[in-house]
Amino acid sequence: MSRAFVVRLGLAYLGLYSAVLSVALVTLALRIEHVDPEHKESSLAVAAALGALVALFANPLAGRLSDRTTAAWGRRRPWLVAGVLGGGAGLAVVALVPSVPAITAGWCLAQAGFNASIAALAATVPEQVPLHQRGMVSGVMGFSQRLAVPLGMGAAALFSAGPAGLLVPAAVAAGCIALFALPLQDTRAPERQRPFSLREFAGTFWTDPRSHPDFGWVWLTRFLTYFASVAPVPYLAYYLTDHIDLSGGTVATTVALLTTLNYTLSAVTAALGGWLSDRMGRRKIFVTAAAVLLAAGLALLAVADALPAVYLAQTLLGVGSGCYFAVDMALATEVLPSSEDVGKDLGVINSADVLPQSIGPALAPLLLAVGHGHNYTALYLFTMVVGLLALVTVTRIRKVR
Repeated sequence: MSRAFVVRLGLAYLGLYSAVLSVALVTLALRIEHVDPEHKESSLAVAAALGALVALFANPLAGRLSDRTTAAWGRRRPWLVAGVLGGGAGLAVVALVPSVPAITAGWCLAQAGFNASIAALAATVPEQVPLHQRGMVSGVMGFSQRLAVPLGMGAAALFSAGPAGLLVPAAVAAGCIALFALPLQDTRAPERQRPFSLREFAGTFWTDPRSHPDFGWVWLTRFLTYFASVAPVPYLAYYLTDHIDLSGGTVATTVALLTTLNYTLSAVTAALGGWLSDRMGRRKIFVTAAAVLLAAGLALLAVADALPAVYLAQTLLGVGSGCYFAVDMALATEVLPSSEDVGKDLGVINSADVLPQSIGPALAPLLLAVGHGHNYTALYLFTMVVGLLALVTVTRIRKVR
């Protein structure tokens, strides 16, 4: 595995997640607040949930179809390119059409396109990277994925809810994917394949955990950790306004600073942790550390009544999520059931980070409504409990140390 491949892979993840996570976690909320301030919470919940639902199906389906692609361009490259172009078109709709239904439709298109690229990109890791280097590569991917958000936040802070805050990340994603896809040593799938039946289509979204228990436990561990890491984030701006009593332009600036702190620490921790994981030959200890640190940060947010405590909480959340992202992809690729369905199985694994983006926004209004409304204590304590369950599930993974 060449260093050039690792650099291009890191840049590809950086570009894709700049366009996806920064919008999902921050820019989408700002855009909806700009268009529909009176119903921002419910409108955000619907848009985020529908977009995540589309991503839930798009990722494994694109992965399976790329497994079967026999194009002269290879099996992964067509999906990398077509996906990022479709995702960019969706963000253009979000940026340019001032209507909540249009924003929701555009976000669904963006999720479908970008997740097709993500599925194809993830499949290149087990195909190109030796086992003993996957911790390092997982750390690079985690670094890029986490660094993408503060970079996207920079665009959000610079352009607020304006079109450039969405169009610039889309253009960057297209450029980074082109840089990775063009020199990729890709191969086409075997020509002789059974027809793509309805049964195979249904099986795209499922890998039996009874036959592959480690795969099931890795999926559940990822779901729990992602939920603790990302589910409450879209409501950070509202939390600062309603709970900490910030107002005006201060909110956007503070959200940018807090998110930058969180994700920069997460990126650095992921890169160092991935390298250390390969040196130690261990993965699960990093997941344990992540669950503990995420729980501490969420507990602090639940009781915080001043901005310094919020900054400390974001520090804990950043280091905690970085510990997990250091080994996330390494864990996933070491429990894959079959080398023939890499794209499909990684797509199923990827659904574990998409679901929290759907379930979180759906549950958040219910938790916030507990008591007299705007109950952020209930929101963060519930999220903390979910994250702590990863301490149990990670111990059930047998194949990986």
